[in-house]
Amino acid sequence: MYYLQNKVQSSNKKNRPKDVSLVCVICGSSAHGYNFGAITCEGCKAFFRRHARKAPTAFHCDGKGDCKITVETRRFCSACRLAKCFNSGMQCDRLLTVEQKAEKRRQIEVNRKLALSSNLSTNEELQLSTAPMSIDLLPSIDTDILLTDFSDFLSPQPQQTLLNSGDLQRIEAVSCCYQKRIELAARDGLPWDPSMYSRTFIDVLNSHSVPVMRLLSFFKQIPEFDQLNIDDKVTLIKYNIPTVLSVNRALSYNPDTHELIESSSDVQDNIEFYPVLHGYNTFQQSKKVFLSFLHLVKYDRKIIELALVVLMFTKGISTTSPQDEKILNDTMSVYRAHNYYTELLWKYMETVYGYEKAVSLFSELINHIISLQILQEEIQKNILRVLSPDNTDELLPIIKSVLCIS
Repeated sequence: MYYLQNKVQSSNKKNRPKDVSLVCVICGSSAHGYNFGAITCEGCKAFFRRHARKAPTAFHCDGKGDCKITVETRRFCSACRLAKCFNSGMQCDRLLTVEQKAEKRRQIEVNRKLALSSNLSTNEELQLSTAPMSIDLLPSIDTDILLTDFSDFLSPQPQQTLLNSGDLQRIEAVSCCYQKRIELAARDGLPWDPSMYSRTFIDVLNSHSVPVMRLLSFFKQIPEFDQLNIDDKVTLIKYNIPTVLSVNRALSYNPDTHELIESSSDVQDNIEFYPVLHGYNTFQQSKKVFLSFLHLVKYDRKIIELALVVLMFTKGISTTSPQDEKILNDTMSVYRAHNYYTELLWKYMETVYGYEKAVSLFSELINHIISLQILQEEIQKNILRVLSPDNTDELLPIIKSVLCIS
C-alpha cells in the first residue's frame, strides 16, 4: 500500500525547478506573478483593480454569460472577464483603499528612516555590545521586560524575500496535486466506502481510512516524498499522518452546506461518539482548534496545502508514541525537503501578504499545531482505552498503523 509509482524528478537543492514562464489564468498571456490572489498578466491585474469593487450590474454580457476569455477576446466582454477573475481566485479584499495606500507609503518611509538611523549608530552599538558588563548591574535589570510581548514592535521589512517563477510553479503544482488526490485514490481503490454512513464507533474509525488514503495519494505526487526509500515513507506516514489528517479537515469543510466532506459522494462524519468518548471539554477544545485552522483556510487555502507538506516532512512531530519512532535511513533528504517547503511557505506568505502579516500568519499556524498536538495525545489515549481486542481485530490495517496498534 505504501509503494509509490510514477517516479518524478527530485526537487532537492541540486534539482530545483528551473524558472519557467508563467501564464495568466484569466486570458492566457504571459504573467509575472501573483496579483490579488491569482497568477495574472499586467492587463488583467489592472482590469481587476479598476472594476472589482463595481456593482454586479455594472457590466452586461451580450451572450450567454460564458464568453471565452483570451488575449484576443478579453476586451470584448468585461462581464465574463470580471467573472473569470473572481472564479480564478482573485479577491477584492486584496485591493488597497486610498487610505491604506497612504498608510503603506508612510510606513515604508518610517522604515527607511529607521534603517538610516540604525546604520549611523552601528559603530556606537558595536562598542557598547563589546564592553564588559559589570556583575553589579544584573540585579537592577527590570524583570518585567521578560513578560513583554514584543510582537507589537515588529514592523514590515523594507526588503522582501520574493518568490521566483520556479517557486510559483511549485506552489501551483502542490495545489494541483492536492486537487487530484481524490481521483487518484479512487482509481487505486479505497478500503472503505465513503458513501456509507458510519453507525458504530469502529465504523467511524475505519471511515477515516478514506481521507488518509487520499492524503497518501497527494503525497505520492510530491517529488521529494516519492524519492524517499520505503522504510522512511512508512515511518513518516505512521507518525505524522494523524497531525496531517487533523489539519486537513479544515480544507474539507464546505461553508455553503456546513458539512465536513471531501467529495460530493461522501457522507457527513458521524460525530455523536466524540463528546461521549472524549468528554465535553475535550470535544469543545477540538472544535476550537478546528475553527482556528478553518480561519486560515478562509484566509488562504494555499497556506494549509503547503503546511500539510511541511508537516509530513517534520520528523518527531508525533506526541503519541515518540519513543517508538524509528530513526530515518536518509535523514538529510527529509531535512532538506522540510526546509525547502518551510521556506517556500514563508516566501509565499511574505510575497503575498507582506512581512508583518506573514509573521502573524506563521505564528498563528504554529500555535494551532501545538494546540492540536496536545489534544491528539489525549484523544488517542481515549480511543485506545475503549478498544477491546475484539474491536481491534475489526480495524482496517491503515487505521491500526495510524493508531500505532501492532
